[in-house]
Amino acid sequence: MNSTSKADALVKQKSRASIRAMFDEIAPTYDFLNHLLSGGADIYWRWQTMRKVKANLPPTPAPKILDVATGTGDLALMLSKIPSADIVGIDLSDEMLKRARRKMPNVRFEIGEAESLKFPDETFDAVTAGFGARNFEDLQQGLNEFHRVLKPNGVAAILEPMIPRNPFVRRVYEWYFKNALPKLASLFAKSDFAYDYLPRSVAAFPQGEDFLVYLKRAGFREARCYAMTFETAILYVAKK
Repeated sequence: MNSTSKADALVKQKSRASIRAMFDEIAPTYDFLNHLLSGGADIYWRWQTMRKVKANLPPTPAPKILDVATGTGDLALMLSKIPSADIVGIDLSDEMLKRARRKMPNVRFEIGEAESLKFPDETFDAVTAGFGARNFEDLQQGLNEFHRVLKPNGVAAILEPMIPRNPFVRRVYEWYFKNALPKLASLFAKSDFAYDYLPRSVAAFPQGEDFLVYLKRAGFREARCYAMTFETAILYVAKK
């Protein structure tokens, strides 16, 4: 099976083992390629996520924040700018977590799955996910778990790529995403599979109002979305 066929198969049938293996493989170049392929915009998107989380936190002197699918810890690092934040990061990939621990040795990073969070009910003031929700094996169960571990009035913030709605911007975006991005990534990454999977997973993922339906099914009383950078990224913010 070639790279494109493998990517299509994984989009249709998510597997934790396959997702873990993919991210273990691309971990060494993950940060570099994120910044390169987004033109540095991913840093801005994470900053905006941190600002929205901070603005929506319930009043508390030391907010507890869980970053799901934390990867190499870039969003956790941005969230650490929130004063006195106590951050926990979880991910499927140990190779990604090794890099997160090097960035933030004082933060607790551990192996974990979104669909079965190993924390008691109402533990956290905020739960976040940066570019990870579309990789969940079961999206609805993952969001149900977000809601369960949040305290009353807690906030969930989920950042994802977005397919622009403007026809001209969309054509340019899709050409870059499906043609230029995988070829550029292949110059630096050992595996081109992950960057074939990326545009396919974004295209198949619920976007905008469709994703808000999942948040509301999970029990969130408020759910909004904020498009950024010509609608190439979208941030979902929900309150318990």
